[in-house]
Amino acid sequence: MSHVAPRTSVETVLAGIWAEVLGLERVGVHDNFFELGGHSLLATQVISRIRTELRVDLPLRDIFERATIAQLVARIAGSMELAVHEGCRPLRARPRTERLLLSFAQQRLWFLDQWHPESTFYHITDAWRLRGPLETEALAHSFREIVARHEVLRTRFVAVAGDPQQVIDPLQPGTRPHPR
Repeated sequence: MSHVAPRTSVETVLAGIWAEVLGLERVGVHDNFFELGGHSLLATQVISRIRTELRVDLPLRDIFERATIAQLVARIAGSMELAVHEGCRPLRARPRTERLLLSFAQQRLWFLDQWHPESTFYHITDAWRLRGPLETEALAHSFREIVARHEVLRTRFVAVAGDPQQVIDPLQPGTRPHPR
């Protein structure tokens, strides 16, 4: 297929993102991201750049399902139109009964963990030496308070039909939710 240059401002932005991420001089609107050398890690960079430059949040799977700029631009235009209709609403906590998608950073780490499940590269370990008498109940209380305050410490990731999702475990019995 012959090169078709970007025709709209959104296509031009996408072509620039793809060219930079893939290390190419030019990208046509019908060029396939993966045939140009793209892969899942580069796709996460593209999604991140789209979010930054076009202010549109797309799931990673959109790059896999719409591998050309021409296909992806329709999805982006729909998201941009939806954002205009909804306006800029303030962020609000989501009910925890809904499906919780991963952030872009979480998607990247989940992918790397699936690729190398035995790797401990992203583990952060630390050890402290305590001096003096240890008040175990005070220490346990401190840990319970920290876990109650920060949902991320109760969050795990599961795959549902191949897609990763967050699951936030409930507080342990006897632990009260932390006031926000």
